[in-house]
Order: sequence, then C-alpha cells, then structure tokens
Amino acid sequence: MYGRGFTLIELMITITIFGLLLLVGVPLTQSWTNSGYQRDAAGLLKQGISRAKAIALRNQGAVQDSAPAAVLCRSGQNLKLFSLTPGQTIDCTSTTQILWSTPLPSAAVIQVANADLACVAFSNRGFAVSTTSCTTGTIQVTAGSESSVNVPLI
Repeated sequence: MYGRGFTLIELMITITIFGLLLLVGVPLTQSWTNSGYQRDAAGLLKQGISRAKAIALRNQGAVQDSAPAAVLCRSGQNLKLFSLTPGQTIDCTSTTQILWSTPLPSAAVIQVANADLACVAFSNRGFAVSTTSCTTGTIQVTAGSESSVNVPLI
C-alpha cells in the first residue's frame, strides 16, 4: 500500500517545470506590456498632433504668416496643448490656458533624432513650424527594448 502525498522527486520535478515556465514567461510578458505602452504613447501623441493642427487651423489668436498658432508640448511624461497669440513665445512650463492635456505611459520614450521631444508647433495653415525648441522631424516612440514606432507630423 502506498502512502498519500507527493514524493520528493515529484515535488522537485514540479518546481523545476514551474521555474522553467517562469523563466520563459517573464520576458514575454515584459515585451507584451512594453509594446502596449508604446502603442498607447504613439496613439496619444497622434491625438495631440491632430488636436494641435485643428486648433492652429481655427487660428482664434489671429496669428499671421508662418508664426506658431498652436503648440503641443511635452513636459515630463505629460502632453499639453496651447493656443498662441501673435508675438507670444512658446512656454511649455505654463500651467494656464491649457486646452488639452494627457499623461503618457511612464515606460514610453519620445524622441526626435535621439533627443527628447520638447514641442511641436503648427502654423495657421496646419504645417509644422520650426522654432528653437520645437521640431518638424519625425517623432520616434519606444518603450523598453521594442523597436521604435515613427509618428509623422503630416
């Protein structure tokens, strides 16, 4: 007659199999979550760019020529959208007159040509405007070891 319970060998085999599953599963789970953070950040960035273009095209501040009419700023892990008036300088640290704001996933890295994104400005015609701090280049979004996702300004 056999006793009840597991033998030491059965327990050791079970723990070994469980350990191998964890060893394989953790990197896959990290890749999966990083991919989700990256998609979320790229989506929020696209939404912010679309909103900034719409605000710039409305041009409620009556900005002329190729001066910035709207700016999408990145402040830490937050995106902020501002409308500008003629002669107004871009101040991404301002907390007043924010038209739209959203937090970005903490794991997301947003860069242009290997430098952190500061802002994107748009003229009253909806075109990206180059300023001293704002970019007109393609924006790369990464998270963890995922390959970058490009977000164009078109």
